Parts: sequence; structure tokens; C-alpha cells
Amino acid sequence: MRIMSFDVESVGLHGEGYAVGWVVLKDGVEISSGYAACPSAHAEGTVADRVWIEANIDPHLPDPTHHTPREVRDHFWAAWMSEKVAGAVLAADCAWPVEAGFLKLCIADCPLERNWDGPYPLHDVATARLAAGLGPLATVERLPVEEPKHHPTADARHSARLLIEALTIRGVTR
Repeated sequence: MRIMSFDVESVGLHGEGYAVGWVVLKDGVEISSGYAACPSAHAEGTVADRVWIEANIDPHLPDPTHHTPREVRDHFWAAWMSEKVAGAVLAADCAWPVEAGFLKLCIADCPLERNWDGPYPLHDVATARLAAGLGPLATVERLPVEEPKHHPTADARHSARLLIEALTIRGVTR
């Protein structure tokens, strides 16, 4: 089984995503990872939400790799298309509203080209954990490779581990 787990940092729950990270697992083992970000000031969102992200997220992010949120989305979309062709499924932890909103914008950027290429279904780590009898919103200690919190690649790596744990409990083959 090939899984691409991703996480998005946005200006608030409903603001524009400006950083995305992902990891790809094959048979439960990480085989690649990626990251794309632009300055948070270039993303749409409220002033109140900016205060929080500037204090809690931005300090954990390396220098931006892109100039605009659109460039970030395009970079992620190319990675997703590559993984989709390779047979990957896409997963995120508590995908609504941030990751789902990010994917919607990815498709809206090029609707004629991308309309049918979104993840269907988008797998939710919290739902898999619920089905496995685990707390879907439980705080689970992070491994050192899953730090720092709020770095989207580290968060995606953490989510991937939690998904594999849930799938293993349910007896789903990796």
C-alpha cells in the first residue's frame, strides 16, 4: 500500500494555505517527503489569525520555497499527481477545513485540467483511529522525527504514523 500523508498550515481554519508538507509511505515505510511554502503574509486570512500563526507556526518553518500560495499549491499538486499515478492514496488528519480547503483551491486553480484528479476518497486519519478503537482526537506523543509541531512535513509524518497504527490494529495490510 502506498500512502501520501499531507498537512497544510493556513491563515486560520478558513484562510488560505501557505505551507504544505507531505510524506509518502510504501508498505508502512517512509520513502520520500516534501515541503513547499510562501511567506504567510502573502496568504489571505484575518488579522486575528495572523497574530496566532506568526507566534506559533512561522517560527518553526524554514525559509519560503515559493513566492505565492498558488505556487505552493501547484508544487503540491505536481507531487500529488506523481504519487496518484504511482497508486498512492491521500490522507490527512482531521482534513476539514484546512486540508480540504487547500485541495479545493488546488482544483479551482486549474479546473479543466484538475477537476477529476482530486483524491477520491480523501482518507482521514482521525476516522481510521476511531474505527480502530483509538481516540480520534487524542494527543499522541511525537517521535523526534515528527518535530517540530506545526511544521507541515513533521505533522504529516506524525499523521502517517498514527494512520499506520490504526490500519495495523484493523488488520489492513500495509
